Amino acid sequence: MKCYCYETDSAFTFCVEDVENALLEDVIMHMAWKKADGKFLMSFPQNAFSNQREKELVSGNFNRFGQAMFESLLAGIDWKTPLEMVAQKFNENGIEWYIVGSAGDAVRGIDIKPFDIDIVVHTRDYHKAKEVCYLNYPDSIISPFTGSDDISQLKYNDNPMGYFINPLKYFGRMFLAGAMIEVAADEIWDSESRKPEHKKSVWARYEHSGYEEIMWRGYVIHLESLQHRHQIEIARKRDDRIKAFEKYIAREE
Repeated sequence: MKCYCYETDSAFTFCVEDVENALLEDVIMHMAWKKADGKFLMSFPQNAFSNQREKELVSGNFNRFGQAMFESLLAGIDWKTPLEMVAQKFNENGIEWYIVGSAGDAVRGIDIKPFDIDIVVHTRDYHKAKEVCYLNYPDSIISPFTGSDDISQLKYNDNPMGYFINPLKYFGRMFLAGAMIEVAADEIWDSESRKPEHKKSVWARYEHSGYEEIMWRGYVIHLESLQHRHQIEIARKRDDRIKAFEKYIAREE
């Protein structure tokens, strides 16, 4: 597999070639790469990057770690070390952050092996989180940390150039200690948006959509509630994960 980047006047493109595993192809497509002429492409507008140095940093990291990143999304990750690295720096810098998805289930002790670590930071802290990641883990930045200001207010469904635009307001990716870590932010994911008295409509149908605070390895960690995560896996009909939840719940009762 070849992973590299190239530029045009308007775009910065990530390219993957020579993928010989059909399952890996599915993983790449799931991550929003577009297939064209046997290659997988993901493009960003030039102003998603602050300078040429950032482009060179991200390009070099993707060249080194692209294949390992895709393979980790297929095989699952050893999540404890990379999560502790993030927890240390985010907590030291006063960043409000939350784990969403299966990594939080693993932290809780449910018998699930995550494929990545999904982190949401409070919107007021996103730019600080970006600075912390670029300062402390520059060799892990595998795609630019972007925001609505960086991409000239492009909208998710109004994107004639075919650029990668995440539906969340802010978004970036790292490949840290063998794990892909997505760092995102949007007002609908902020803690106050999920409280009963301020619950956004997207969370209205969930009775327990807020965050719970736990201690893990000496760090304060915020997770989506057990009930919420269980509802999500039931809705997605992931039988293996549903069984893992039921086993954990039975053990706790």
